[in-house]
Amino acid sequence: MARIFDSHAHYDSERFDEDRDLLLSSLSAHGVDAVINIGSDLPSSEASIALAHRYDFIFAAVGVHPHDAAGCEPGYLDRLAALSRDPKVVAIGEIGLDYHYDFSPREVQRRVFEEQLLLARDL
Repeated sequence: MARIFDSHAHYDSERFDEDRDLLLSSLSAHGVDAVINIGSDLPSSEASIALAHRYDFIFAAVGVHPHDAAGCEPGYLDRLAALSRDPKVVAIGEIGLDYHYDFSPREVQRRVFEEQLLLARDL
């Protein structure tokens, strides 16, 4: 059986609340050896780390998605840097630009994206 590395998951999502442990416990039997659970804001980044500590094969990415960029409060970048020091964190993400929906103003998306890129580079 081919082995799978799922590089982008959101198993911290509430849609998995009812059966998360059952689902995650079954992944190995379905060929999934590793998962990166992706944070899209500070709370989901923290949840991704917590999930990674519960399962050896799960790792975390921390970041702020462009949809949530407008909600970044002062100090968010320091918090992301602190979260990034956790040994289960392997990436900065989910970051980028989303000009399709424009849930956050484009100039805010660009600023938050650039700040997170610089953080990733520095780390």
